Amino acid sequence: MALPHTPRRGKDLYQLIDKLNEQYGLHIPNPQIYSPTCEPSRKSLGWSLNKGIKRLYYDRNVDLNQTLNNFDEWVASRQVWPNAGFHSRNAFKRDPFINNYDANVSEIEREERLGYLMKLVDDELYILTKGSHTPFFDGRDGIIGKATVHLSPSNGLKRRMSEDGDEFYTAPNSPVKPGSAADGPLDLIKDEGGSSLDSLPTQVFKSPKINDTGAPSAFVQRLTAPDHARRYDAVLPAQDDPTVSFATTEPASVFESRQGQLNTSFTSITTEAMSDLDGEDSVANHMLSEESRALQRLQNLGESHVDGPPESAEQRLIDNLLQYGPFAQEYSFAGTIPLRYRYELERIGRAWNISSDRMLAGKKISFKTRDEFWEWIKGHNQRNRKPLPEKPTNKAWDFAIGSFKTDKHSEAVVLTGDLEWCKESEPGIFKLNLNPLKAERTCRFHRRFGSDRFLSLKIPAPSRPPRHFSLLSDPSLSQEAIALWLTQNVHRCLGRIWKPFFVEEVKQKRKANAEPKFRVDFFAIDGVDFDKSSHAPPIPPAKQTSKNHTLMSLDSLFDWHMPRVDNIGQKNCKLFQRISLGLSKTLAAVSLKPSQILHLEDPPNPMNDGCALMSRALANRICDSLGITGTTPSAFQGRIAGAKGLWMVDKHDSDISTDSQIWIQISDSQLKIKPHPKYLKEPVDEEKLTFEVVKWSKSLHTVDLNTQLLAILECGGHIREYVADLTRAGIRAVYEDFEQVVQSNSPVLCRSLIQKIRPPAESSNIAMFHKARRLEDWMADDAEVVIRLTEAGFAPRTFHPLWKRLRKCLIDLLNQYVEQLHIEVPLSTYAFCIADPYGVLKEDEVHFGFSSNWRDPQGQFEDNILDGMDVLVARLPAHLPSDIQRRRAVWKPELRHFKDVIVFPTVGTTPLAHMLSGGDYDGDTPWVCWDQNIVQKFHNSDLPAKEYPPEYFGLKTYNVPMNKIQSWDEFLESTFTFNLTMSNLGMCTVEHENISYDESIDSPGAIELTYLLGQLVDGRKGGVCLPEQAWRTYRKKISPRARDVPAYRNPRRRPKLTNIIDYLRFEVAQKEKDNVLTQLEGLLARAGTTYEHDRDLTRPWDEAREAAEKDRREGGQLHVILKIATQEIDDLYDRWKRSVTGENSFSAISLDIADQARAIPPPEGDHTAILVWRCSKDAWLQLLASYLYKRHPESSFVFHAFGEALCQLKASNVPSRLVINEILACYRVNQRVLARLAAKDMVEDEDSDCGDEYEGADAIAMLQGTQLSTGYYDWDDSL
Repeated sequence: MALPHTPRRGKDLYQLIDKLNEQYGLHIPNPQIYSPTCEPSRKSLGWSLNKGIKRLYYDRNVDLNQTLNNFDEWVASRQVWPNAGFHSRNAFKRDPFINNYDANVSEIEREERLGYLMKLVDDELYILTKGSHTPFFDGRDGIIGKATVHLSPSNGLKRRMSEDGDEFYTAPNSPVKPGSAADGPLDLIKDEGGSSLDSLPTQVFKSPKINDTGAPSAFVQRLTAPDHARRYDAVLPAQDDPTVSFATTEPASVFESRQGQLNTSFTSITTEAMSDLDGEDSVANHMLSEESRALQRLQNLGESHVDGPPESAEQRLIDNLLQYGPFAQEYSFAGTIPLRYRYELERIGRAWNISSDRMLAGKKISFKTRDEFWEWIKGHNQRNRKPLPEKPTNKAWDFAIGSFKTDKHSEAVVLTGDLEWCKESEPGIFKLNLNPLKAERTCRFHRRFGSDRFLSLKIPAPSRPPRHFSLLSDPSLSQEAIALWLTQNVHRCLGRIWKPFFVEEVKQKRKANAEPKFRVDFFAIDGVDFDKSSHAPPIPPAKQTSKNHTLMSLDSLFDWHMPRVDNIGQKNCKLFQRISLGLSKTLAAVSLKPSQILHLEDPPNPMNDGCALMSRALANRICDSLGITGTTPSAFQGRIAGAKGLWMVDKHDSDISTDSQIWIQISDSQLKIKPHPKYLKEPVDEEKLTFEVVKWSKSLHTVDLNTQLLAILECGGHIREYVADLTRAGIRAVYEDFEQVVQSNSPVLCRSLIQKIRPPAESSNIAMFHKARRLEDWMADDAEVVIRLTEAGFAPRTFHPLWKRLRKCLIDLLNQYVEQLHIEVPLSTYAFCIADPYGVLKEDEVHFGFSSNWRDPQGQFEDNILDGMDVLVARLPAHLPSDIQRRRAVWKPELRHFKDVIVFPTVGTTPLAHMLSGGDYDGDTPWVCWDQNIVQKFHNSDLPAKEYPPEYFGLKTYNVPMNKIQSWDEFLESTFTFNLTMSNLGMCTVEHENISYDESIDSPGAIELTYLLGQLVDGRKGGVCLPEQAWRTYRKKISPRARDVPAYRNPRRRPKLTNIIDYLRFEVAQKEKDNVLTQLEGLLARAGTTYEHDRDLTRPWDEAREAAEKDRREGGQLHVILKIATQEIDDLYDRWKRSVTGENSFSAISLDIADQARAIPPPEGDHTAILVWRCSKDAWLQLLASYLYKRHPESSFVFHAFGEALCQLKASNVPSRLVINEILACYRVNQRVLARLAAKDMVEDEDSDCGDEYEGADAIAMLQGTQLSTGYYDWDDSL
């Protein structure tokens, strides 16, 4: 049986050609970093050899070993010059493609060697293609001439079997092509004293490691292979020794010679394991079975038909990416230009398709501010009316220097972008679009090595290309080729050299038809602005800035994060996922010492998977670091060293005694990357032992009922009518609030309503960032428009733009209530679950307490603990009837310090968290419900008794032990290919939903499918993939006929009212929404809304017209000047009408038109009004805004161009003051004041209760922005 091949590594090919050049003085071009613009003669003999060797190397049907050994035998048989050493490197003119291995070989001898090797390569290709191969080199375009050597079929090369034996064995003859007769026998002269064959390193002549021509590699083929397919073997069996080194070493010319330029190669040199055949006779031993192996190879060729062009489809795809790809055009700006300017210049150059030399001339840049730079960009002589890309925010620009850290805790400026499919008219496959600089929460890698050293790019799914890409017709082939292109090449951008090190599928946020994307993270190993001093360590010192980074290889990054010796027992796919620990967006809190870390050993079946204790003193230190005030949180979700999970804060009188009050436990289940930090020897890198916070427990609030839980609740008990009442009540509450705003015509109440109905921020970690960003770009969000207009003093019944936005907010909210079934259950919430660390809870008990009283508006409940009542707990996603469990809530004094978290028991055989759809305690937040109208009707379901092995579904496992992975380079190649595959989790989830809808959630098919879902949830870590063919086979089994999606997702399907979701959506929510909208129209008719021009806004233009008319009567020219200025506004308005619609009102062209309107300069003149406009930019903008509003009051262009000026005009007519955005982002509307305002209970008496708003608990709540008990989600609840 043939030995399994390792996956190809492009660097091995370069090493092989280097060895050939070094050993035989061939001077074969060997571009380690390919550049299509630097090929002096692709038809030369050297280039032909490069192409031919590459073709053979990239084909599994060819044993390149044999060809090269035949060549070695031929060289050894000639009277060659003795090895007299190498010439000086200055003796020959430097060729950028040839590593300067100038052996002492004459030009004639070199030509003959090249000719003979070319003949062997052509012969192999002739066999491979069954006679269809055209020689790469025919002698007409080069100098082969008489150096071309032909072999006679009757004269084979002979090789000595041993040093002492006289018997010779005939090597396989090179075949002779038809029409190419041999000129005659070649006289072979044995080299008795010349170069020894033993000196030739056998590892140079490795077996080819790549796919069949035009087909995906064996690794990718297994993604769709049948059950009997052989599993991926990373290395040959002879290399399985776990003690073998798999270090990847950068060439000395790069990392030792620090004066190298950017065109220096960064190809790694892999230290190969030596097989049993490696020794002084390894080449001879290799020939022992050469004839039999040649015969076997010919048999294989007979079984494997090879079609197509000489170069494989995969290689053509890689070549296309190298020649026309997103990094093919290098933007070369001098290292003396700061990175933020290089970034913006390249970003704009790519957007305008302009090369670097046309973007900037010279090596310096003199701009001091962002605005100065962008003014220059606006007038750039290469712009040619192209729209301006989006500007970076002032904050991001100001902090994109030095360390790139901002003035906020654990925040830095980051580099991001998108790889997008090229259009059919564009060359290449991908194009790169860089995003504006932006500030984000940092991760461990950013804090340690600098955020500017990392580049994050989103890439479309390789298996979902547009139809016009013929090269990408095979999804498996394209995803492997793209993975190889990414991992086996360096990529140049921003004057730096990047290597990718992580990829993951991007989670789509509420976009059903969004294009699937992956995020690829790159690390800068070198750059024009890097310090190339000769004594820099492999791991750079901490706190380097963007100006003084030193060289660092990708291997060093991996070794710093997850030492391979300590993690040799792990599997490659799981270890790859652990890279994400260094990329998690966290808040750096407190640095610890190894002596402050306790090793918590897990029992065989741990009941506390993922959680452990920390000391209260450490928790207080974390709060001080992060500015958390008030009650100490009960739990922190975080990371430290190689551990992740949830840490519970221990009680005051702790039972754990240590030498320090600062301590933290790390259990075996929490440790994902070894070694355990307890056993690290000091000094230890501070970033490794810093506790990093992801989230912490906070005051809880009411939540909506997730629709996934509805079917399980209905299965466990009849709750349909009660939930229907909750649905109607929620929609009516929204309308009643809106009605109150319209009737009062109060900007304050309008502002309060928007605070209630604003959708939550995308991520709790960046909620404040999003709010500050919205304040800058408030026109981009309907809710922010309403807020800004009400803050300026506009009222909804008298200002139509405000009314339109407010009405749109209401309709959008009502649509969400119907389409997404927002059903608020007042006595329910989400909370961290923790495992009872003291063992006081019984198996069917839970403990749940609050940090403040929980009050139900209907008066069913008001307390801060749950005691003596049953509760329901569930975890999402929920698919099985047993995924909701009913338990008894009790109060235990030992657990009284745990607030806003629910404590699960640690006794029994199965952890409660695991019962809830396979959860654990590393940060899961189960749904908790204590509404007895729901709880008392629910009955538990048992866990399914039958389990299904992975083979039952056709799942394939691609995990490879790390002791079989020979280098980080190989580790990346195998894991990138696997992680660029699309997960079938979504399709399986949809099928489960269809089966549950057609049958029931407890039907055999639905229950069986949940096991498949459970396998796929952690498929990336487990190296598990469901091949497309296996999924089709299994789906046909459980669904013989294709199923339609449920009616609540398919408007063309008739609703099934026996299904609880259909019933609530179509029979309850839709009808209630229609009733509310009917009432709304009546409300507007009764309110008598009147929309006329707002005189506060038209006043500046009216006054200017009066002044111009007066000036005209006196012979002045002010009216002419105003006409010229307004004509510019009118022209821009006409462009807006032609170019901009509601769907693209924030496109580049719309932003550009708005910018041009604001950039209209004030006129020249000596009129008093003109002098005012020239001295006050605000006064001039307000004049233009006033004119445009009076002409087109309903146009969105008015607010896109001059919205802020109009708001300033309105606010200037009443007492007001300016507030900066950072302060405004912290403000919330006080509900008690608004309640009184709505009840018309505000009084002027100095002794009234109004002063109490700033005293006691209410004052703290208002100033700190804590959650008030309302029926809606508020944006800062998740902070």
